[in-house]
Amino acid sequence: MKSYYAASFSTTSIIWVRSICSNLLNNLFLKLIGQILHKYRDALGPDYHAYHNHAQRVYTYATTLLLMRENKKLAIAAAFHDLDIWISNGMDYLPGSEQLARDYLKNSDFDYLPDEVAFFIKNHHKLWPIKGNIEAEAFRKADLIDLTSGFIRYNIPESIISETERTFPRENFTRMISSKALNHAIRHPLRPFPMIKW
Repeated sequence: MKSYYAASFSTTSIIWVRSICSNLLNNLFLKLIGQILHKYRDALGPDYHAYHNHAQRVYTYATTLLLMRENKKLAIAAAFHDLDIWISNGMDYLPGSEQLARDYLKNSDFDYLPDEVAFFIKNHHKLWPIKGNIEAEAFRKADLIDLTSGFIRYNIPESIISETERTFPRENFTRMISSKALNHAIRHPLRPFPMIKW
């Protein structure tokens, strides 16, 4: 009986400690997103809060799809994935967003290969599933979940989506980004949606 309770306490303690550590790391990575984007506050202008919260939600959904595994690479990708929309003022923004992430990693002490983060960014608007890279696929799904305001949710419970949106309000992000995309499509009818990948 004693060994049973000892084993149960040990298992419960391990789960509890792992949960606490995971939450702390995720909070650190959510703060990292904020720290990165704060440097671009002027460029983002009145859209700062909308994009900041979008990046936080995308990271939250991606890590949820990965069974709550914290992930610094995904946090960095979330911060940069659409950022060049505001830097270059256009919708052909994936190459620019990739380069912003590469420059950040080059000048940081993170030991991640820039190609890893750039791959997440480059492929986050693919229409078909990404095979062979579960992190990139989780990131792609997470962005689509947020773009559709949770209408597409890949089995993430509605309660998690609602709680995430309460924590990081939408600030009309989908309407704002859809307006930018539509304006681009009108001006460039031969290449209306350059961010979409097959």
